[in-house]
Amino acid sequence: MGWACSQLLAKNSIKTTLIDSSESAHLIPWIDAGLGVFWPSLNDPPTRAVVAHGTEMAHWLQNFCVQGLGVAKALLGEENLIDTPALRIGLENHEVVELNSACKAGLGLQPSPKLGSNIFAEINNSLVVRGGFARLNEGSFESKIDFRNARVKKIVDTKDGCTAVLSDGSQLQSEMIILANGYKIAELESWLSPMLIPMSDVMSIWATNLMASENSAPISMRTSSGHVAAVFIPTRNSSDIWQWQLKMTGPRFLLPQAGAGVDLTKQPLDRTLISKIESWIQGSLLAKVVPLLLQTSTHEAANDSHEISLKLLDIRMGVDCLPCDELPMLGELGHQGRILGATGWLGCGWSAGFQAASTLVDIIQTGKSEQLKPLLRPQRWRSGMNDGVTGMT
Repeated sequence: MGWACSQLLAKNSIKTTLIDSSESAHLIPWIDAGLGVFWPSLNDPPTRAVVAHGTEMAHWLQNFCVQGLGVAKALLGEENLIDTPALRIGLENHEVVELNSACKAGLGLQPSPKLGSNIFAEINNSLVVRGGFARLNEGSFESKIDFRNARVKKIVDTKDGCTAVLSDGSQLQSEMIILANGYKIAELESWLSPMLIPMSDVMSIWATNLMASENSAPISMRTSSGHVAAVFIPTRNSSDIWQWQLKMTGPRFLLPQAGAGVDLTKQPLDRTLISKIESWIQGSLLAKVVPLLLQTSTHEAANDSHEISLKLLDIRMGVDCLPCDELPMLGELGHQGRILGATGWLGCGWSAGFQAASTLVDIIQTGKSEQLKPLLRPQRWRSGMNDGVTGMT
């Protein structure tokens, strides 16, 4: 989101400083750190938002993600993205019931009888980043973005501006500041700490022996539970053979305490956990997915998911946060209106992040945004009958 904000502001001739601990702003390191997918909808079970926040809000959040796809295309370039169907899979009977309910509620899903009674398609496609995408042609506005390889340790905001203290001890003066790391926001705005619940997840990348072809399109999918997001990507291996590679987050329910309320990034990855994830892929996910992969395969491949081998290429823990009322935060975080940010989108990912960037840039340029739903404003915690935790009446 921070990267997207810097690009949008620079395109509008506003000079920015992008502060990140990564080595280079131009390599866009966040692309390699994620699944490489812009999703067209919320990640949670589709009807959960209806139960928690009502039908109108659920549809608004859904549309927010869809709008983010347009921002992504504008910033990254359609030539760097693959427009591909996004699937929802019900691995259990109750998940299939949930997906049917989401279709009836108009939450961006439709049945896919040709693929199976437990598979549903998003009405809007997802965008998958093309392999080898590493650099953008920023053009004439490149000079308006100053990259600083550092971390922000402290922010002081006044009615006249902001001062950011960096990890190397230096200070930056700015009219406004955007906080773009969801989990770290509470370290800089401590009043948010009681409201933000850490949510850990695990991301893994696996090589498979299931054959693909050079012309195979990526297949992106999520389970109805929202705890697994995955993309199968055709990849050429060292022997010059095209095979399917799996990138996946989750299953979160295999993590200690289900990954809710704890930051697991400081704990070493347990070999037992890796084995459990591999067993879950073999026993639950592949059984439903292999027929889809075989449809685009040009080689004879195993029909039994247990005959498909997996080789772990990379695995790591990540952490984000969820506001305790489960509604994302977007807008003013400071007392003076000069600190902006967004957090709590979790599995909505890059699409929501890019749309949030568009919203924040509107606020910077005009002082308001038609895209901002009042319920998402962080000030909701400071209104009503404040009990010190929820800030709700």
